[in-house]
Amino acid sequence: MQCFSKGKSTSKYPLLIGLVLLPTSIAIADDYQLRSPDGSIQVTVSTDKQLSYQVSIDGRELISPSNIAMTFTDGSQFGSRPKVKNIKRHSVSETLTPVLPIRTAKIDNRYNQLTVNFNDNYHVSFRAFDEGVAYRFSANQTGESHLKSETAHFNFVDGAFSYFPFEKKFRTATQPRFTPVSAKSIDPDELGSLPALFVVNGVNVLLTETDLQSFPGLWLRGSSDGGIYGVHPFDLNDKDEFTQDLGLVSKQRDYPWRIMAIARTDADLFDNQMSYTLAEPSRIKDPSWIKPGKIAWDWYNENNLKGVDFKAGINTATYQYYADFAAEFGIENILIDDGWSSQDDVLTVLPNIDMQAIISHAKSKDVGVQLWVPFDALDKDMEAAFALYAKWGINGVKIDFMDSDSIKRVDFYWRAAAMAAKYKIMVNFHGSYKPAGIHRTYPNVMTREGVRGLENNKWSEVTSTHNLHLPFIRMIAGPMDYTPGAMANAQKKNFNEVWSRPMSLTTRAHQIAMYVLYESPLQMLADTPTRYQSEPEIPTFISSVPTVWDDYKVLYASIGEYLTIARRSGKNWYIGGMTNQQQREQQIPLSFLDAGEYQMQLVKDGINADNFAEDYKLITKTVTKQDIVKINMAQNGGYALKLTKIL
Repeated sequence: MQCFSKGKSTSKYPLLIGLVLLPTSIAIADDYQLRSPDGSIQVTVSTDKQLSYQVSIDGRELISPSNIAMTFTDGSQFGSRPKVKNIKRHSVSETLTPVLPIRTAKIDNRYNQLTVNFNDNYHVSFRAFDEGVAYRFSANQTGESHLKSETAHFNFVDGAFSYFPFEKKFRTATQPRFTPVSAKSIDPDELGSLPALFVVNGVNVLLTETDLQSFPGLWLRGSSDGGIYGVHPFDLNDKDEFTQDLGLVSKQRDYPWRIMAIARTDADLFDNQMSYTLAEPSRIKDPSWIKPGKIAWDWYNENNLKGVDFKAGINTATYQYYADFAAEFGIENILIDDGWSSQDDVLTVLPNIDMQAIISHAKSKDVGVQLWVPFDALDKDMEAAFALYAKWGINGVKIDFMDSDSIKRVDFYWRAAAMAAKYKIMVNFHGSYKPAGIHRTYPNVMTREGVRGLENNKWSEVTSTHNLHLPFIRMIAGPMDYTPGAMANAQKKNFNEVWSRPMSLTTRAHQIAMYVLYESPLQMLADTPTRYQSEPEIPTFISSVPTVWDDYKVLYASIGEYLTIARRSGKNWYIGGMTNQQQREQQIPLSFLDAGEYQMQLVKDGINADNFAEDYKLITKTVTKQDIVKINMAQNGGYALKLTKIL
C-alpha cells in the first residue's frame, strides 16, 4: 500500500533548467556506466563482442547482462562485434507543457544520456531517468533494407514475477488480460503484447516502447533461461499484410525507444511519463482546435431507448435525440458508430441517415458530432474522406479494426493522424495497439482502445481485478478508451452476458470512479441516454468530471486490488477509488486541500451494493482540509468524490 504519493510532474522544475553537453571522449573501455539524475539507477553498457546492458537500482540488480542488436537482410548488423568510435554524454533538465494535460499540466523531463558511436555509422543511446531507463538505435547509413530481426533481451534476475499480457497471435485488437505468473514459466512459444509489468527484486519494471514510426511493434516471448526477449509481428499465412522478413526500413534514422519504466512502489508507477517524453514533439503548430471532453456513445447499448415517440435505431431521429441528451447534461459530443455507411464506402451516407440534419441539430445545441469508420475503407481515399467530413462539420473520427502493428499498419496510423490534423479532426483509434508516442506528435490523437474495456461484458466477463490491473500497466503507456459508464450493474451471482442489453460486473459507483481514475482526453458515456435520464444525478456528476488534469496524488495503490487517486483541475479536486472482489474501508484525509471551504459531492456504494450492484448513495456536504472522509466500498465497488472550492 502506498499512501499520499505525490506526482513528480509538478515538482520543483517549473522552467527549462538546461542542457549540459559534455565533450566527446575517445572510447577506450569495454564498459560504460550511466546513472539517473538522482543516482539511484545505474546502467552498464558493454561493447565487448556483443552489445549488451544491465540495470540496477539502489545497488540491487534488476536486469542481468542482456544483448541488444538489429540485423538487416542486406547483411548489415547493429550491435554484433561492435567497434566503438567514441562516446558522448549529456544531461537534460526541462519542463514540458503538453497540448493535452492527460495526467499533469507540466511534465518534468530530466535524464542523463550516454551515446555510444560505432565505426559502421550507427549508434545506441541510453537515457537514465529517475523513473527508468530507455535505449534506442540510430543509424546514418544509406538506402533501405528489410529488417531481418531485432535482439531485445530483458534478462530479469531470478525470482521475477509478471503480470503478463498473453496473446494468441500477432493479428489482434490487443485487449489482453494480465495474468500473474512467474517470469520463468513464460514459455518460448508463448506471446505477449506491450506494455507488460514485471516485479523484480521487489521493484516494478514495466516494458513498453515509444516513438514507433515506420517500424513493426515489439512483442514479447519467454525464453528457456527465464528471460524475456522481444519479437516482431509476422504471419506467413497472410502475404498481403506480413512477409517473412519484417519490413523495409530506412538505414538513416532513429529507431523506436525500448522503455524499462522502474518504480519502487505500485503508486510510483504513475510518476512515469516516459512514453510521452521520449516521443517526437508535436507537429501541429496551432492546436487550439483540439478540444478534450466527453462523448455519448451508441454501439454499446444498441440504441435501446424507451419512452420516445420514434423508432429507435441507426436513424436521424435517434441521433438528434442523442444530441438533445448531450446538450441537457453538458456532454460535448455524440458518436455515430457503425451503420451510418457501408463497411466498404465511408463517403456515402445510407438512406436512413440525414447527416446534415443531425449535424445541424447538434450544432444548434453546441454539441459536436463524430463518426466511426473502418480503417480499410477510410484508407481507400483518405483525403477525400477527411475533406468531406470537415465540410459536413464532423470534429472527430473513431477509426477501427487495424488489429495489427506491422509496418504497414503503423504507417497507416501516422498517415491518418496527419491527414486528420490537416482538416482539424480529432482521432480515436480502436482495434489498435498500445499508445507508442503518436499522441504527443499528433495531439489530435485523443485516445485509443488497445484495452479490454467495458464492451467485452457483452460476450465475456470484465472483472474488477482486471479493471485494477489497467491503470498500473496499460495506462502507463498512454490514454485508454475503456468506454466506462455502465448503468446496468451486477455482482457475480446475477451477472449475465447480454449482447443487446449489457451489464458490468462491478457496482455503479465503481463505474463512475473510472471517470476520475482512467486517463482519456475523450471519455465515453457508454450506456443509453434514457437510462442516464432516469437517474439524472449520474450523468450530471459524470459530465462535471474533467478529462484533462493539472496535478494528481496517489492516495492508495496495490496492483489488482485497489487504487485511489486525487486529481486536481484548477482549484477543484476529484478523488476516485476502486476495489476488487474484496470490500474495503478507506479514510481520506483532505489535508492536501487549500485553506477554506469546499463543497463535497460523493457518489459511493449503497448499503445494498454487495447484493444489488446498482445501489449507490449521493452525499453533499461542506468540508475543509481538516476533515477526514471515511468511505466503505462493496465488493467490486468504488466511489467518486468531487471537491469544489467555495469562493
